[in-house]
Amino acid sequence: MPTHQSLGGASDEELLDRMVKTYPERFGGEFWTLFASRVAPHLPPRPVTIDIGCGPGLFLRDFATRYPEARLFGYDVTPAMVAYARRLSFAAASAEFAVHDVTTHPLPQPAGSVDLVVMSSVLHVLDEPFPVLAEIRRVLASNGAFLLIDWIRQPLQKYLAWRRDTVGESEAETQRRGFRLFPAQNKYTTEDWRWLLAEAGFGIRHQEPWRPLHHVFVTTPTQGPA
Repeated sequence: MPTHQSLGGASDEELLDRMVKTYPERFGGEFWTLFASRVAPHLPPRPVTIDIGCGPGLFLRDFATRYPEARLFGYDVTPAMVAYARRLSFAAASAEFAVHDVTTHPLPQPAGSVDLVVMSSVLHVLDEPFPVLAEIRRVLASNGAFLLIDWIRQPLQKYLAWRRDTVGESEAETQRRGFRLFPAQNKYTTEDWRWLLAEAGFGIRHQEPWRPLHHVFVTTPTQGPA
């Protein structure tokens, strides 16, 4: 599958470092407030949870502090991310991390056995999102939740300005990476995401803009075949 490294020309170590440094801004207190009100009501006390594209595993680490008896699975295609995640402490929660490409191999969980699937800023890079969405729907319990956070299409000028002013890239970095990443990170509008989710068999329970250029969708499987 395509990766942010292959699209943007960054090394695995550079992306790992950026994801660790920006984690507090991406998953800070505001995120967990939203999670408590919009996602937590869908979860049992001991949720089986998958993070697809888990990166350095920090989301699952913090999730474990709220659900100490959860069973956690993190999958990423970058070995450096998985190695970092495996060094984290998860207290009482059961956490397993593996290098796994969901575009070429099914998730190892049985059908209907997962309470929560999380996918943050990953789905947009896939050439064919429907097979992956079908696999997510397969493993989710009928009352489970799929939390999708991803990029929303922006004008080029706004996108490049965000990379300079918010991410802190130099002009040279923006010229080198911004133009390469723009087609992937600005692929879908909010309406496109809504349509993709509906076609894949997910009902949107909540959605809202998230961070300057992202949107969050809290969804559950609809009844019947997708």
